[in-house]
Amino acid sequence: MNGVLLRVVYGPAAVLVCLVPLGLDLPPLPDVGATVAQLLEAGRVPNLVATVILHTRLYDTVAEVVVFTLASIGVRWIFSGDPLQRRIRVLQDAPSVVLCQLGATVCALVGVELALRGHLSPGGGFAAGVAGGTAIGLLLISGSLRLVDRFYNRYRADLWEKGAVVVFLLLAFLSLEGLGPAMGGRFGAIASGGLIPLLNVLVAMKVTLGSWAMVQLLVRYRGLL
Repeated sequence: MNGVLLRVVYGPAAVLVCLVPLGLDLPPLPDVGATVAQLLEAGRVPNLVATVILHTRLYDTVAEVVVFTLASIGVRWIFSGDPLQRRIRVLQDAPSVVLCQLGATVCALVGVELALRGHLSPGGGFAAGVAGGTAIGLLLISGSLRLVDRFYNRYRADLWEKGAVVVFLLLAFLSLEGLGPAMGGRFGAIASGGLIPLLNVLVAMKVTLGSWAMVQLLVRYRGLL
């Protein structure tokens, strides 16, 4: 009886709640031109998304960086008690290996471009970090695990990752408190937008190195991607 009551009463009620908003009129749109002008004046960079992410709503980006850092720590913690895989599966055929290495090179170059010019064109730190992490992943599955691992340990990439997070949080605090440099520089130049270009680079470093660490752990403890 209770099951029938749920289907007869609560089912149509749920459908009605979902359909009613579809018949309501949308609120009037704000003056988009005025909003764009305000963002251009606030950031002084062509990419308004970078202004929103790294200036007007910087506190959201700080939270995203913190969440990504916690995710990286969580992956390390999950695998801390597991044994290492003795056999790791990688690509063996030469054409696939060459294509992966070529793709890794292209992804690395795209990542650098997105990090340095993310405030001038579509891109930014998160997109650059995804490109950098993809480059590392392609190298790992193409059989360069030992080389990548040796490079990671030799140059202490884990310390660079932590340093990028600390510096990002410090610069973000200064920017939120209004203590950062003014939004100067020639409009459309790389050295413009105050702290926005530097914050883009720091986010790109954090996402790339964090992705590198997590993907490398997955390969070590699971044997393949």
